[in-house]
Amino acid sequence: MRVRESLQWLEGGTRAAGTARIAISICAFLLAWWILTATVATNRMVLVPPYDVLVALGRELASGAVAKNAWATSLAVALSFPVAVILGVLIGVALASNRLLTLTAGPLLTAMYSVPVVALAPLFISWLGLGLASKFVIVVLVAIFPVIVNTEVGLRSTERALIDAARSFNATGVQIFTTVTFPFALPFIIGGIRVAWARALVGIVVAEFFGAFAGFGFAIMAASQTFNTATLLGYVVLIGLMGLVGSLLLSWLERRMAPWRQDA
Repeated sequence: MRVRESLQWLEGGTRAAGTARIAISICAFLLAWWILTATVATNRMVLVPPYDVLVALGRELASGAVAKNAWATSLAVALSFPVAVILGVLIGVALASNRLLTLTAGPLLTAMYSVPVVALAPLFISWLGLGLASKFVIVVLVAIFPVIVNTEVGLRSTERALIDAARSFNATGVQIFTTVTFPFALPFIIGGIRVAWARALVGIVVAEFFGAFAGFGFAIMAASQTFNTATLLGYVVLIGLMGLVGSLLLSWLERRMAPWRQDA
């Protein structure tokens, strides 16, 4: 009975239960990682145990390298990711509002979404040079498409009964958009932003592989060239933590802006 109650508590929506779920998943991951390095992947040039990664991160923190690289990566993402979100939402709204625009521009956007932008990173760097400009463009192009798609899908998925009810009260098109369709699409949009956040982190790392003098991607590339697996994995862990924190913040934002979804 106690096991069942504990499982039910873990499935709950309280902050403590959410924290416990994250802690359990992290501990399970670290345990699996340690077992793998102790049994199968014993070559330390391929994989090192979690403790070695922690020690390597400690050295990087003490030398100031983590602060320097974190600043470079965070600055590029902080400047480019909001632009990708705003442009993605605006383009998604335009596509959902105009059928002709969807029929003409939709196939082009689909083709662009399929293009591996990260593989074109060297071209952007050759055009824009090393530094912030190339990273900005790469992150925007990588992150914008999930926001466009989810915004359009969310707006088109609004229940017809809700729109008809608003029209029965003589609501204008703008009023229907601001009070019905956009709030209904908000969870879809935030879901697209969460996907875009993960893609933005991948984009910034790839951009820093080729065109940066600092950043997490630059540090990962430098560590790989010297076969410093512990430091490489340490920066990978930091990127993963950035993704986790961003996802949690966006989940919190969704609960605040769309509480009816949680109730459902």
